[in-house]
Amino acid sequence: MERKKTIAIIGLGKMGFRISENLLDKEWKLIAYDLDKEIRDRISEKGAFTVDSLIEVISHLQSPRIIILSVPAGKVIDEIIETLLPSLSKGDIIIDSGNTFFRDSQKRADDLKNKGLHFMDVGMSGGVSGARHGACLMIGGEFEVFKKNEELFENLSKNGSYKYLGKSGSGHLVKGYHNLVEYGFLQALAEGLECINGISEKNELNINLADVCKIWDKGSIVESRIISDAVQAFNINPGLEKISGSIYGQTQIEMENLVKTGIELNIKVPSCDAALQARLSSQLNPTFTGKIINAIRNVFGGHQEWKKQ
Repeated sequence: MERKKTIAIIGLGKMGFRISENLLDKEWKLIAYDLDKEIRDRISEKGAFTVDSLIEVISHLQSPRIIILSVPAGKVIDEIIETLLPSLSKGDIIIDSGNTFFRDSQKRADDLKNKGLHFMDVGMSGGVSGARHGACLMIGGEFEVFKKNEELFENLSKNGSYKYLGKSGSGHLVKGYHNLVEYGFLQALAEGLECINGISEKNELNINLADVCKIWDKGSIVESRIISDAVQAFNINPGLEKISGSIYGQTQIEMENLVKTGIELNIKVPSCDAALQARLSSQLNPTFTGKIINAIRNVFGGHQEWKKQ
């Protein structure tokens, strides 16, 4: 199979590394950069060409360049763009595949458009396995840029699970509320399981939470990817002894902003707000519900933030 266009990826963390592996499998030629040399060496062994600095990324790409950012939301994105900007050319494309607040993406898109550059906001859902083998992609930006590069989005998706949703900010808006729904789902699931566990212990019923999730995941109304991941979580650590009950995460600030945005529109979001507040509360007062959520998040996203606090 003939190699496709050379593109770049900046950030080789949990998601970026697996996105890179996925693209290499699909015969894309990849220029990769991360601050961590050990990670750069690992992706180099898999076929990517790595560089030692951000500026070097540009010199190995032909315009119109495509640069995927797989880094945490926030100032780091602006810092990367600021570093790259003097070396970019008209028509180059920057794709933010992270969990950025949609209004920040809109601002970046406007700023770059004024300089003749393109910015695409692409929310990706599917966790680390989705990054590696194909995810659900929610895409915002200029439609013409999307159409010209649709093969890339198709290759990153699972069985064609990608959709252009509208102008800049649309992809990250939808992904943001996807994450907020995820917060609510996880909170409700974990609370229900904690109640089952507590009542079982008090009444000596000996109910196994992994068994509960297994049966719920076979034809019940709440059958889902999250329930399936809960089964794995309990199989890995049945008693959750090594899991903290305090929930942290990179998307917390973005979720707070999305709750505020809903309230500003006079839209009531009590379930989402309650799930968010429960996470914040758990950071001061760890809970068994928090243990369950952390264990499940570790399965689908490799999240282990509790170990860093």
